[in-house]
Amino acid sequence: MTVQVGVKAGKISKPYGLQGDVHIILIPAVAKELKSGNPLFIDLDGQRVPFFMETVDLVSDDQAIVKVEFVNSVDEARKIVGHEVYLDIQDTSKTADHSREPMEMIGYQVLDLRLGEVGKLTELIPNEMNPVWVIKYSGREIMIPATEAFIEKVDHKNKVLYLDLPEGIMEL
Repeated sequence: MTVQVGVKAGKISKPYGLQGDVHIILIPAVAKELKSGNPLFIDLDGQRVPFFMETVDLVSDDQAIVKVEFVNSVDEARKIVGHEVYLDIQDTSKTADHSREPMEMIGYQVLDLRLGEVGKLTELIPNEMNPVWVIKYSGREIMIPATEAFIEKVDHKNKVLYLDLPEGIMEL
């Protein structure tokens, strides 16, 4: 099994200009993570291939114009249009103990490493043995165990909870 890197950041929508720049529709919660010099992982044939970002121009919180290495023409840019993009968001704030935080995270945006944007954390159902988060997802409420094992990163400043959820949990 191949380990996939990154948090879903969006999708390349079209070429921009003549020098190989591309327009990306972003997930707003990760837009601020786009930085020149950092890798942007483009999903090519099921593999997330890193391309270093040479320039980043945030048009809005959900759109950016990005120039990546090795893509230097409109024709080359067209080859990556429609592909999903991911960021390797480094966790500089992760601590070993998130146990005091589940209630504090109500209202946070929830992102999953594979699915990207999941929804908003709306409630915590306390239970001594297994507290559960309620998340608004695709017009319905889903329940996810509020366990440290699923937490990848907590960004309190931007109110984003990054999770690494088990495959299939969203269908339960």
